Amino acid sequence: KKMANEIINGSDLMVFVNQKSIALATSHSLSISAETVDTSNKDVGGGDWASSTVKKMSWECSTENLYSKDAYKKLYDAMVKKTPVDIVFDLKEGTELQTGWTPATGGTGYTGKAIITSLEANAPDGDNATFSATFTGVGALSPRT
Repeated sequence: KKMANEIINGSDLMVFVNQKSIALATSHSLSISAETVDTSNKDVGGGDWASSTVKKMSWECSTENLYSKDAYKKLYDAMVKKTPVDIVFDLKEGTELQTGWTPATGGTGYTGKAIITSLEANAPDGDNATFSATFTGVGALSPRT
């Protein structure tokens, strides 16, 4: 179990779709954004400084992977069916690469439902084929408990 303020190796932090890791991942990211509205007025900042308040929050996960037909097809199927998937961004657990990593028990990451908004396959000449996917949150991103 990781200690507070312990540096986490990027290889241990993953995106999980429906409780399973995405095969042959090389990179994952989680982005949380706040949409703001201008609340500038004469009483704040002496007229020289803008003021804002948060209007809405949104989040997005992405993954970069070496190309696997099975992994790509699972994401493709969910995307074209417009089926929301369960996303977990957390530490991995397990040691069996063949059965896939799972999110750490009692994890400290984040979870939410998302739709797949981008799926891109790349096949460069003389190099490994890859794919990337972007998941856009449908509702809140919540800490795992």
